[in-house]
Amino acid sequence: MGNISWGLKSAHGNLKSVLMHRPGIEIDVVTEDTLEIFNFDEPVNREIFQNEYDVMVSAFNDHGVDPIFLTDVLKDDEDALNFIKHRPNMTYTRDLAAVFKTGAVLMGPHLLGRWGDQNMVGRALKRLGIPILGSIDCPSFLEGGGVTMINEDTVVASICDRANQSGIRDLRNMVLGENARFFLEVPLPPGHIHIDGLYMTLNDNLAICHSPPLNILPCRLFEAGKAEARHIMFGEFLAERNIEIIEIDETEMRGGHLNLVVTQQGKKAIGFECASRLAGEMAKYGWEVSTFPSDTLFKGNGGAHCMTMPMCVT
Repeated sequence: MGNISWGLKSAHGNLKSVLMHRPGIEIDVVTEDTLEIFNFDEPVNREIFQNEYDVMVSAFNDHGVDPIFLTDVLKDDEDALNFIKHRPNMTYTRDLAAVFKTGAVLMGPHLLGRWGDQNMVGRALKRLGIPILGSIDCPSFLEGGGVTMINEDTVVASICDRANQSGIRDLRNMVLGENARFFLEVPLPPGHIHIDGLYMTLNDNLAICHSPPLNILPCRLFEAGKAEARHIMFGEFLAERNIEIIEIDETEMRGGHLNLVVTQQGKKAIGFECASRLAGEMAKYGWEVSTFPSDTLFKGNGGAHCMTMPMCVT
C-alpha cells in the first residue's frame, strides 16, 4: 500500500482517513481468566462484537471518512498478522499512536495486554509514508486516549492511571514548537485512565465535558520558546479560549457517552446509540450525530474514539 495524504490540523476538523482494526479471532482470547489483562468487562460474543463494529464503520463511510484497516496494510507481514491474532485490544488503535502535523509518535501502552501493540501500528504507518517522530518507551508510558488537541495550537496530554510524568514530558519534547505552540499537561485524579473519557473538543468554541475531575488539580501550560510553565485550572483555560461546555453527568461519563468522533467540522459526529441526551444537546448547536449499537462493543471499554486513529484531518 502506497503513501497517503496525512497530517492533523486539529482534533475537530474534517476527518479524511483513520487507521482501524476490525476485530477478528483475537477476540476469543478474552476469557474469564484474562479479563484483567485485556481490560474487558466480560468475554464477548465475537459475531455480535463484529456486527456492532461494522455498523460503526458504515457510519464513517457514510460521512466520507476513509477507514484504512491495519491488516490490509500489513497483509504480507506474516509476523505482524500472527502477533495480531493474539491481541484483542488491537481494535483500539487510537491508544497506539498519534499523528501530528509533521509525523507520528508511537505511544507506550501501560496495560500489560497491550505491550508491543504500538509496534504493529508503527509498521503500518511507515508503509503508509507517515514519518515516525519518536516513541514513548519504558519506563515512560502514555496512551493515545490521553492525548488530544484544543483548537489548532494546543496539544493536551493527561497524567492519569495510564500515563506518567516522563511519558508526558517525552511527548512534549517531540511536539512543542513545530507541531504546537502550546502544550497543556492535565493531571487527573486516580481512577481515570484517559482525558478522552472526560473531555472532547467539538469545535473552536464548543466541547463536551464532565468537569469535576478536571478541576481538582492545576494544569501546567507550556509555550514554545518559554522556559517556565504557567499554572492554570482546566476550566480557566477553557474560559480563556471562550469554549462553551456541554456538561455530562457521571453516569453518562461512565457509559462512554462522550466517546465520539467529529467527522465534519462543526456539523457531524459519530457516537453511541445510547447517548441520546447528548445527541439532543448537540443538535441544539446544529450537530448531526450518527449512532451505532454498543451493548456488546463497550464491554471492551472503548467506543468510536478509541477505535479510530486519525491520520488526516483538514
